[in-house]
Amino acid sequence: MDPRLAQLLQMTSLYGTLAKFYEHSDPEKHIYFYKKHIQYEMQLVQMYWALHGHDHQEAYSWDEQHYHG
Repeated sequence: MDPRLAQLLQMTSLYGTLAKFYEHSDPEKHIYFYKKHIQYEMQLVQMYWALHGHDHQEAYSWDEQHYHG
């Protein structure tokens, strides 16, 4: 796995976990960490598709046509 992708995955997971942890105990921290989670998640998705030579729309169309789950 590309090290940049691995780091983004790690940060996305960390902030998602912290957001979930504070969801019911501290709404301000929950919102803060949730926004960080979304920020890293968007970067992660962009990096993933950049590394695989597709833009998001092309990949979505391929998945719709070929996914049989």
